[in-house]
Amino acid sequence: MLTMPVMIIAFLWMLLLGWGFHALLQRHLRLDETLSERDGELQAERQARSSAERALASTHVTLCKLARQQESVREAERQRIGRDIHDDLGQHLLALKIDLSLLQVSTTGAHPQVAQKVGTMIGHLDRTIASLRSVINDLRPLALAAGLPAAIEWQLAELSRLHGIAHELKIEPHCLDGGPDAARDGAVFRILQESLSNVVRHAHASEVAVTLSRSGTVLTMTVRDNGIGMPLCRAAGGNGLAGIGERAAAIGGCVAIDSQPGSGTLLTLSFPLIPTCIAH
Repeated sequence: MLTMPVMIIAFLWMLLLGWGFHALLQRHLRLDETLSERDGELQAERQARSSAERALASTHVTLCKLARQQESVREAERQRIGRDIHDDLGQHLLALKIDLSLLQVSTTGAHPQVAQKVGTMIGHLDRTIASLRSVINDLRPLALAAGLPAAIEWQLAELSRLHGIAHELKIEPHCLDGGPDAARDGAVFRILQESLSNVVRHAHASEVAVTLSRSGTVLTMTVRDNGIGMPLCRAAGGNGLAGIGERAAAIGGCVAIDSQPGSGTLLTLSFPLIPTCIAH
């Protein structure tokens, strides 16, 4: 038989073991509660993140639509102004030219000096009409009626004719197989015009190369010149670059400028053939 001290010691060991198991069980339960709380917090964070991502996507779609609408309103206003100038001021200038031509014919024999002066006035008027036609074409480019590639080719030909800057154009076959898109083509053409205008005003270039290529559903246009380049502060903004960025955003695209002083400038426009706001 066990003696009393041994029984007491055994009882104390059993009591100690029971307390240890109880403590371990309590700790395990607390760990389970902590893990459950952390899991709930993670679920809440995931839901909040998912909601924020949906809100961000919705905001992006809204901004994209607003940008497209704004550009559409601008383009419609340009076309209206162009029509008004053509139908009103253009017709008045044409009538004035006819009157001056008749006056020149009637004074050629009797008043040669007057006829000569009238001839000079007709020359000034012809240049005014040519400038007016250029303004009208900038407001509503008729070249786009033949498609974006033809419009780009015409714009580059005008650049060479007016400013003596040689040009090179490379358009990959089938890059516009998706068909014409008035908003997209108009924005791309305006971006090209502004890019070439920057080349004329700032680059002091003698050559410009334009490429139009496609990778999947993304279309890319590059405009490269061999001019003096620009410092980083100018590459970040100004010179119409803000307007270029806005037009690119309106069609779901982006613009990158790569330029170093003395090394020319490369403008890269990339945009989806299906605008992201429509895709969403």
